[in-house]
Amino acid sequence: MRTIYLLDYLGVHCGMDYYLEAFRNVLSHIPGCRVEILSNFPDREGSEPFFRNQYKGAVWQKGLNLLRNLARMRRFIRRHPDDIFIYLSYGNRIDLLFMKIVASARRHIIDIHEGIAQNVDAEAGLRKSFASLYSDKIKTVISHSARTEEFLRDFGYRGRTLSVPHFKYVFPKHYDMSRVGDDVARANSADKINLLFFGNLNRSKGVDILLRAFNELSDKEASRFNLVVAGKDFDGSVREVTPKPGRNVSIIARHITDDELRYLYSGADFLCLPYRKTSQSGILEMAFYFKKPIIASDVDYFKKMLTEFPSFGVLAHGGAEGYAKALRHIPRHGAQGFFKDDEYSRYENRVEIENFKKEFASWLSSTDKSGK
Repeated sequence: MRTIYLLDYLGVHCGMDYYLEAFRNVLSHIPGCRVEILSNFPDREGSEPFFRNQYKGAVWQKGLNLLRNLARMRRFIRRHPDDIFIYLSYGNRIDLLFMKIVASARRHIIDIHEGIAQNVDAEAGLRKSFASLYSDKIKTVISHSARTEEFLRDFGYRGRTLSVPHFKYVFPKHYDMSRVGDDVARANSADKINLLFFGNLNRSKGVDILLRAFNELSDKEASRFNLVVAGKDFDGSVREVTPKPGRNVSIIARHITDDELRYLYSGADFLCLPYRKTSQSGILEMAFYFKKPIIASDVDYFKKMLTEFPSFGVLAHGGAEGYAKALRHIPRHGAQGFFKDDEYSRYENRVEIENFKKEFASWLSSTDKSGK
């Protein structure tokens, strides 16, 4: 029995538990594999998490927790030379430190969860460091989009690539209202079309585009909608645009708990995805899991998904003006008529995930035989 470890240093900082469980569910169906998650979430038995939350506390505490996490991961990999380590990469500077350690494992994979939406695009020096790491140290990656594969080619990556779309979520959809904060509980409106923007509030996700688009609507057009923006404020872009007076807008700029997430998704009519760039999106997959249609910007990944599954939402072209135009054409009956049965059945049974399992099993077999 092989043991696969999913390594995730962000964990509770970005609500990665749903993705990790979906990933574990897929890998657990590969014969001869046992899957464990090493994150800053408590494990299934409620014991202490593997990583300390390095984003909590004073600056000195954050720094100390980072050093402890790096040291513990280095020791753990050395003690488990025959196991498989899959590291979730986000494109942050801190990934370089973790990835260098993971690359020392005989059998390692970098799951490029979101490798290019954050710092890598902005800083030439950081981009060069990632390019060096991918071209010289990394042997195998998991890619979720063509955009990711493009930057791997730019980096001179020569290893093996396992391709798969975002993994299907498997968590329950019910929520406990006693665990839902008052601000979230008041956010949805029973007599409006509820629009939800969920996730990190930052420029790459286009939260400012959404707010500008909402301001471009006339008072009559805007009166149809109730807009909820919920998630951590990462760079202040949510504060760049002030909603016009009298608009139905709730901005909840804080960490959203699991019960609150499920409450917001359950009450939403449409998910807003005004992103400037993305290589894949767990928020989009979450919308599909709840059968909530999306209003998405025309980045390549969203265009690909809505070309393949056109009844899953609408595409907005051209920044705030184009997004406002898309909002104007949202049908008055709300989200009815989306998610055709045949398309959803095809989505639920995507061959890409089955192909990934076969690819992964083949990779395991090849590493068993080669000893590399």
